[in-house]
Amino acid sequence: MAGPAHGYRFAGVVILSLALIVLDVRFDRISFLRQSLSYLISPVQSLVSLPGEVMTWSTETFSERNELLETNRRARSQILILQQKVQQLSVLEAENERLRRLLDATARLESEVMTAELISVDPDPFTIQVIVNRGAQDGVYLGQAVVDAYGLFGVVVQVDSLTSRVALVADVNFAVPVYVNRNGIRSVVTGTGNLDLLEMEYMTNTADVQIGDLLVTSGLGGLFPEGYPVAEVVSVEHDPGTAFANIKVKPLAHLGQSRSLLMVFQKEPDDE
Repeated sequence: MAGPAHGYRFAGVVILSLALIVLDVRFDRISFLRQSLSYLISPVQSLVSLPGEVMTWSTETFSERNELLETNRRARSQILILQQKVQQLSVLEAENERLRRLLDATARLESEVMTAELISVDPDPFTIQVIVNRGAQDGVYLGQAVVDAYGLFGVVVQVDSLTSRVALVADVNFAVPVYVNRNGIRSVVTGTGNLDLLEMEYMTNTADVQIGDLLVTSGLGGLFPEGYPVAEVVSVEHDPGTAFANIKVKPLAHLGQSRSLLMVFQKEPDDE
């Protein structure tokens, strides 16, 4: 019984299908039904195709993100390289400026000079001294004056074969004869142990010394070249209870900054 029943049902489906086809072709009777079914099936088709579209979108988005990350990485690398080059150029420009100023400083000196580089600072808290890369082999001698591009820097106090020790003008044991460039009044400038402050000694309360006056080496004693800048007067105090004025001056040499220096070979009297 199952066999014939199944055959009848199959035959019925075939006949119904043929009838629908004939009606559709001859009378266009089922177009509405087909459209309705299409509307119903369309969302299902969209849902079926959605995972594939999502996968495609995800793949493209991931690829674009990777490209953006790689572009960003390359940009950061280029920025770092450019920053390094800018820093190197800044260092070179600063060094060239120091050398230019040092070269200009030689024009103020009639004596022979030799360049030197500061290589270390003496850690002794009771002195203000540095080590330079010139020594006895270079002709350096005790008491030799040392200048930077801005003013008198110090004096050689110890000479080794390849290096020398220089006491800065701020050292408490340092003293240099000077005169006021404005009027020629002579005095002595001494160190205080402070890189930014020196003292002008033996000036009476009536001496014509003013804030802003430039003090230069007098050349007396033959130790330092004459006419080289030493300091600028920053304060003048008169104490009625004492015979001398309290005068503070600021060194012109960049004591805490200069590395490029000049060793001055003072001329002997017979050389002139």
